[in-house]
Amino acid sequence: MASEKSSATVPQPRAPQQKRGRDRVAALMAAAAELFVEKGFDATTMTEIAAKAGAAIGTLYLFFPTKQAMAQAILAQNAEALSAELDDLRDRTQGMSAAAIADLLFARLGAFMAGHPAYSALLDLPGDDGWRRAMRGRRRSQIATLFAAADPPLPAGQAERLAVIVPQLIRIPLTLIGEKRLRDGVLEELRMMLSRHLEAGG
Repeated sequence: MASEKSSATVPQPRAPQQKRGRDRVAALMAAAAELFVEKGFDATTMTEIAAKAGAAIGTLYLFFPTKQAMAQAILAQNAEALSAELDDLRDRTQGMSAAAIADLLFARLGAFMAGHPAYSALLDLPGDDGWRRAMRGRRRSQIATLFAAADPPLPAGQAERLAVIVPQLIRIPLTLIGEKRLRDGVLEELRMMLSRHLEAGG
């Protein structure tokens, strides 16, 4: 298991200065994200990432010294987008019941995770680098804050538990790749189960 100290030594990607470089980095990250989902992080090679992006291997290493640096960049980008989604929900859920907040979380997080499959795939890799643990902690804190501010507010302990439970429930149907109708139906069943539980004062 990686320690907090070892995670801090992950080589950081080089920041491109020009638009052409930024476009190249975006293409490399998109290619890597697809391969990480299709093949898994461990099975994907840097050579495959470069080939899928139509880039030279030297170009890939110029911007991303290691595969872990690539994964960290993808996660950081996705985590910022998710954090913005949760901040928006905080502004929209003032005065809502816990059940209504859960409904909104299912809708917004479900859409986010379906559109960013590499986020979940990389965040829960075996081992626990400090930077991934910090990202999970940030997500839990933001979701717990939503439930703690519900009307009526939930106890802090229950809000923290729901902050773990909700993302895990949403991820269950995402494994049904290519079965959108079934996936959406399973997600809706899970949403209704949690909503009824919260409405009953669970």
